[in-house]
Amino acid sequence: MNLRTNLLLLALPGLLFAQPSATMRPALLSSLDVEISSSSKESLEQGSTAQGTVSVFSTSLSLSGRHSLNATTALVYGLAYRRHDLDATTALLPDQLTELSLNLGLQHRYSAMWSGAVFIRPGLYSDFEDLSSRSLNLPLLAMMNYTPSAALTWSFGLNLNAFSDNPVLPIAGVRWRFAPEWTFTIGFPQSGFTWRTGDRLSLRAGVGFHGGSFRVTADRGVPGPGGARLADTLLDFREVRAGLGADVVLGRGFTLAADLGAVTDRKFDYIDRDFRLDGDAGLYATLALRAAF
Repeated sequence: MNLRTNLLLLALPGLLFAQPSATMRPALLSSLDVEISSSSKESLEQGSTAQGTVSVFSTSLSLSGRHSLNATTALVYGLAYRRHDLDATTALLPDQLTELSLNLGLQHRYSAMWSGAVFIRPGLYSDFEDLSSRSLNLPLLAMMNYTPSAALTWSFGLNLNAFSDNPVLPIAGVRWRFAPEWTFTIGFPQSGFTWRTGDRLSLRAGVGFHGGSFRVTADRGVPGPGGARLADTLLDFREVRAGLGADVVLGRGFTLAADLGAVTDRKFDYIDRDFRLDGDAGLYATLALRAAF
């Protein structure tokens, strides 16, 4: 199990208390999120062999809502679109990786301290070159929360994703408000510290994940002697990002968020072909507009 997998075991449960930019989250319409993100052009290597360069420009749009079924149970739902445009100098990577998904979930509170939720995210996860039923995926997350106090929540559960290199993952995480203006979170997509400086400004520092798992339908060729053809296969794209961020409340339910930092690890892993491209460290920047209704 690699470092990225170990970090994901800790990060995934934060979907239940994630930042609004997360794809799978408690979602009539309660929020609208628009985000753009760019990471710098850096070298790619397969083992010790240079394979060109790549930069990534990502855009996303998500709608979410929530409907109470009774005093203890709520239906959450939404629609998400996210696209990663890859500007690569190698033919081994597709031009884009795109998710178009529905986000559906059920939350239930069992007692003052215990609550649970199940989320599914059916949709297309593909390079969108040749769409078929093989590009359909149904990630599922089942979670339990234990909240012994208003300042502390523990979460644990199970994540299922047939397109991932780890299709079944046990998960655990925590959210702790250890001071009136300070919160520490281990969650997805962002883990770290948040400092609320006032009614309008919050500052953040932490580590986050960017990317996803997709089916590549176009033929990307054979990477080398003895290699398998990179066609109709799965590609796991991940960036590990460490940086600083700020959230500014604009008023009337609108928040502007900005992040800047380093991409400490970048991977494009054809998990069914035993072929992986590793990227050098670089920089990233993100700008998001979030509206709550």
